[in-house]
Amino acid sequence: MSVNARVTKCRVHDLVRELAIEKAKEQNFIGTNIADPPPSSTSSSLFSSKSRRIYSDFERASQLDFIVKCFKVLRVLDLEGLEIECIPSMIGELIHLRYLGLRHTGLKMLPPSIGNLRSLQTLEINNLRQVPNVIWKIKNMRYLYMERQEGDVPLQIDTLQNLQILSGITFNQWIKNDSSNLTCLEKLKLEGRCEVEGAMFSNSIAKLPSLKSLYLKASDDSSIPPFAINYCLHLSKLNHDPMVVLEKLPKLLTLRLRAKSYLEKEMHVSANGFPQLKVLQLFGLRELNKLNIEKGTMPWLMQLQFYSKTKFSGLDELLNLVEVKIRLPRFQLLLMFRRSRIPLWDYTW
Repeated sequence: MSVNARVTKCRVHDLVRELAIEKAKEQNFIGTNIADPPPSSTSSSLFSSKSRRIYSDFERASQLDFIVKCFKVLRVLDLEGLEIECIPSMIGELIHLRYLGLRHTGLKMLPPSIGNLRSLQTLEINNLRQVPNVIWKIKNMRYLYMERQEGDVPLQIDTLQNLQILSGITFNQWIKNDSSNLTCLEKLKLEGRCEVEGAMFSNSIAKLPSLKSLYLKASDDSSIPPFAINYCLHLSKLNHDPMVVLEKLPKLLTLRLRAKSYLEKEMHVSANGFPQLKVLQLFGLRELNKLNIEKGTMPWLMQLQFYSKTKFSGLDELLNLVEVKIRLPRFQLLLMFRRSRIPLWDYTW
């Protein structure tokens, strides 16, 4: 389990595994590896048109046409890592498709017919020139990953009331949607230039009742308003103490402030701040010299990570702290290693 109670690993009894495989075969939910599409005369004998899952190592776009024509009940299609230039518009005919993986394919555009995939629950894409503004039609969408968009065109997503994870939407795209409709959204990652007024952005986040994690990735010359639920921030160049706002968030479990997210020398956490926080990471804040911790703050903090030069006032008030990770400059790390018997790999830099 992760710090926010998310399952990261599990073990399955061998009997349960065999039962799952048997049931998958009964439901035709099997893997079919396609290197070359068979001739039409033999396709029915070699491949079942009722197959629901395909993994492939093909390279030609024509083979995508073959999939769309012959596997009408397909539910999972993962093309990650394949060099393909385009997706045929016929993909919109796969009305039973639930998962579509298109990461690292070289694709720059998606056909508008993608909006016909009304059963789609997960879409993974990256490095597109732009995402077609038809995603709003896919009402069953739960997980939408679209990192590193090259363009910043309007994208409506506020009709996706079942959406749980939204990763890669730009700040400008986000602010033009009504976030109050996204009642199931638990994880949000925003990218690109932040040209949004601070109060407006904060209000859009405050309307998300289920939000547990917010990751804000700004471009080098932009500034992000200091507001989040589960917070990971870097390159935001804040010159005012973000703890003033963040410590009041009642559900915050993990706070990571990374390179150039804060440019001043001191931070302060007041009494009763961060009532649920379990992990605090202060890495890359090279200007930060001191963190003042008042009595009664961060009562559940278990893990603290920081650079060696940061000094703490009130560290003994953290009664549940069980792990401290200190990052050292390389020269200081080597010096300490020579003077002690502690293995080098117990330190990080």
